[in-house]
Amino acid sequence: MSSAVTVVVTRPGAAGAELVGELQQAGQPALWLPAFEFGAAPDEPQARAVLATAGFDLAIFVSPQAARATAALLAQPWPAGTAIAAVGAGTRAAVLTAIPGAADAMLLAPAGDADMSGSESLWPLLQAMQPPPRRVLLLRGQSGREWLAERLQDAGATVVPLAVYSRLPYTPPAELRARLAGAAQTGLASVISSSDAVDALAGMFGGQPDVLQALRAGAALASHPRIAERLRAAGFERVTVCAPEASAIVGVLREGGG
Repeated sequence: MSSAVTVVVTRPGAAGAELVGELQQAGQPALWLPAFEFGAAPDEPQARAVLATAGFDLAIFVSPQAARATAALLAQPWPAGTAIAAVGAGTRAAVLTAIPGAADAMLLAPAGDADMSGSESLWPLLQAMQPPPRRVLLLRGQSGREWLAERLQDAGATVVPLAVYSRLPYTPPAELRARLAGAAQTGLASVISSSDAVDALAGMFGGQPDVLQALRAGAALASHPRIAERLRAAGFERVTVCAPEASAIVGVLREGGG
């Protein structure tokens, strides 16, 4: 039997929409409320120019969206001499699918469902690289993965952050706001895939305190302990670290997490 609460999925992009569909197929009410929308690189000419530059020992893709956005900006296949690192299994799969020539390069990614553990799981693999990477390209949005960049810089690497896409604030349409307000009457749970999404939720529902209160009172399922800490600091009362997969989410809610 599914939980009576409605799960609010904040993951942006196709992965968020797919998760909502999987939850609904499992009998779990769910709504898609992306924390952000994806846009073009803030400076496309600069991004194309940097990607065409040789000399990087390693490029780190921070998300599946980073892989897809980079592919759209590349003018040639991936250089075999530039190793690739992905923060998790989903990102690794997106790199291999989207980036021409990626299969011919060294590709590092944490084993298993590593998108859940991200930078901390990737870091030991980067530490083990021989020779250590000296010039590292960090492919991301306008910000993110600062912890990983700092670790690399402390180890002597020069890190070049490159925004290959932009994250834009999402404005829920009136129809979605009405559905959320109705669902708040019977309870909401949330699936949070980034620390920034916590602040985004507060910004979205400043004018709908009933929805924001229902989110804070309901189960909040974080994909990483760092996100869980941010949720607790923001007043979310029932925080659980949970793999961002439909089966795991439904399992937590059926066990009383919702």
